[in-house]
Amino acid sequence: MGETYLAEDTRLRRQVALKFLPASYQYDPDRREAFLKEARATSALRSPHIAAIYDIDEHDGRIFIVMEYIEGDLLSGKIGGGPMPLSDAVAIAAQVADALTEAHSLGIIHCDIKSANVIVNDRGMVKLFDFGISQVIEDKSAEESDDRTKRIGRQTELGVVLGTAAYMSPEQALGRTLDQRSDIFSLGIVLYEMLTGRVPFEGANSVEIIDKIVHEEPVPLARLNYSVSPPLEQIVRKCLEKDRERRYQSARELLIDLRNFQRDYDSGAVPTGSLDRRTQVARKVRTARAVNSLAILPLVNGGNDPDTDYLSDGITESIINNLAQLPRLRVMARSTVFRYKGQEADPREVGRELGVRAVLTGRVFVRGNRLVIKAELVDTNDGAHLWGEQYNRTLSDIFAIEEEISREISEKLRLKLNGEQKRRLAKRHTDKTAAYQLYLKGRYYWNKRTEEGLKKGIEHFQQAIAVDQNYALAYAGLADSYNLLASYSALPPSEAFKVAKQAATQALGLDPMLAEAHVSLAATKTWYDWDWEGAEQEYKRAIELNPSYATAYQWYALDLAGMGRIEEALRMMERAQELDPLSLIINLNVARVLYFARDYDRAIEQCLKAIEMYPDFALALRRLGQAYSQQQRYEEAIEAFLKAIATSDNDSETMAALGHTYAVSDRRAEAERMLDELIKMSKRVYVSPYSIARVHTGLGNTEQALEWLEKACEQRHGILAYLKVEPVFDPLRSEVRFTDLLRKMGLDG
Repeated sequence: MGETYLAEDTRLRRQVALKFLPASYQYDPDRREAFLKEARATSALRSPHIAAIYDIDEHDGRIFIVMEYIEGDLLSGKIGGGPMPLSDAVAIAAQVADALTEAHSLGIIHCDIKSANVIVNDRGMVKLFDFGISQVIEDKSAEESDDRTKRIGRQTELGVVLGTAAYMSPEQALGRTLDQRSDIFSLGIVLYEMLTGRVPFEGANSVEIIDKIVHEEPVPLARLNYSVSPPLEQIVRKCLEKDRERRYQSARELLIDLRNFQRDYDSGAVPTGSLDRRTQVARKVRTARAVNSLAILPLVNGGNDPDTDYLSDGITESIINNLAQLPRLRVMARSTVFRYKGQEADPREVGRELGVRAVLTGRVFVRGNRLVIKAELVDTNDGAHLWGEQYNRTLSDIFAIEEEISREISEKLRLKLNGEQKRRLAKRHTDKTAAYQLYLKGRYYWNKRTEEGLKKGIEHFQQAIAVDQNYALAYAGLADSYNLLASYSALPPSEAFKVAKQAATQALGLDPMLAEAHVSLAATKTWYDWDWEGAEQEYKRAIELNPSYATAYQWYALDLAGMGRIEEALRMMERAQELDPLSLIINLNVARVLYFARDYDRAIEQCLKAIEMYPDFALALRRLGQAYSQQQRYEEAIEAFLKAIATSDNDSETMAALGHTYAVSDRRAEAERMLDELIKMSKRVYVSPYSIARVHTGLGNTEQALEWLEKACEQRHGILAYLKVEPVFDPLRSEVRFTDLLRKMGLDG
């Protein structure tokens, strides 16, 4: 109906809202008349819960209304896809009912009651606005009740359907004559939405929605939100009666019931004994048995601002890490739940897919210096609401919010925690908000698992440390980044692993209980120091500190595989998969261990699963090609390698694998060409001697292969940790120099 601007009334020195009729409608007499009638209708109302009209004027031929400026949030945003606290929902509904009592007393029907037409401020004060399609009841008694109604004209013709489909009453949807009971039905929809996070009548389009409004009953509230007691459900049900004669007959009647319920709820006198037997039994079962498995879905960035994605992702990851430390609770790992990012996932379907009993969903909004988080915990057995809360704090309170969410979830899941476990849950790794935000940005880029992302992550971790030099988690993030850069051959091992080890050691010096830092240090012990026993001790300690940390099991499995303890490695990988079933890298590393075990059929099957999850996953394509090559399925191997190279520039390891396959498939000229390319590339970027040794081995150049492997040993390249089990080097195992290499690395046992 208009374009609205924030303005200042210079005479009264107050902020106001100016609502202009759009320029395209300035000369449309019907639109102008409708606009004027909105102003007249609203100006006739005297309610603290209705946005006031101060004036109507015209400037340069454009007509505008001067309205009260209201600070606050749209109710639709506050709902945010999850149930609101019950007391808040009832208080808001009561204030809207109070506004309608005033409007209806003057014969004015709003005709578009919906959560997007209600504003709620920080104090919980409600304002109803947008009377743009309102109607006046043609009732003589109403006209005579107050002279103010005489100057309000009729807004729409009979039979014309105006409004928002999901919030219409049956009579409004059918284009029939309306009265005040239509607004009551719409308010019932809003109350239902506040209590469940969804409207009662949903469909793919307006036709489907209207059909359900006219013919179907909504899902009972108690099935979606167990905190809703029978008296409140009865209020909502009475609002949503399709027969308006069975509905509340006036907004005042509804207002009285809502206020009575508020009084009884606040005093603890709301009865709960009238539930049907099935519901009572379901509640008893739920409360008697603690939930032992949980998935925390990525919190939605409610503002859709890509610059704050790091915050919604980071808060999700922090809550996962907090709760993963609790005993008797299986928490799905980050990489599994983040497969649902950007999807409108049904918690019950997620529960079935992941095998968990509860799912946490929520939204994050950043408004200036304010942080708003809405969270809901759902029982995946029946979709029931276990807990829900909204937090509206300053950004500096982010630690307190995360702690509060973790604590309240542990309580709702009926987990019995001892003093040490409670202290862990409330533990803060830094008290400086700026450092924490930089750390979250670092992890955001680290999780991209690209060379560019890792380097950006390092920048942010270093900035976090500059803000707080005692921030152990930031040092752990730094260690993880350099470990991966070394394993990706993006930096020389002597440079990357030394920094990683130093950062991990620093983290543990600050916090010996930090599982992530133990894993980071273990990785350097495996890939750089070849300290197999020391690495194993670090992995075991990390798992002891955080039994739900999937990366600890995954990297420990690779450590075991490098030592030739394949069966143990596979068992450890199975545990990592249980915690993180949708992780691409874990699924792929299962294939890697199977490849080391020479079980190529299962390795190929596992690679294909990873590629099905992410078709352009270069590492999965490389591993697939390697398994094909060992089965002498050379054409399939070459095809996989070429696809991998096409998706990742300067991937020297895949180029080496391709060169090896060319060599063993009697395409010697192509293998030698690939070898030349690798040597040329090594003059521009780091190329591991291990990769060059791979091609020489395929070509049968034993002396050159051993020479390049010895160079890799001098440089301590991480991939050399799997020399004992790598099938490519089987032709060299009888060579004394090869045996000496294994002995030097402590792998001769």
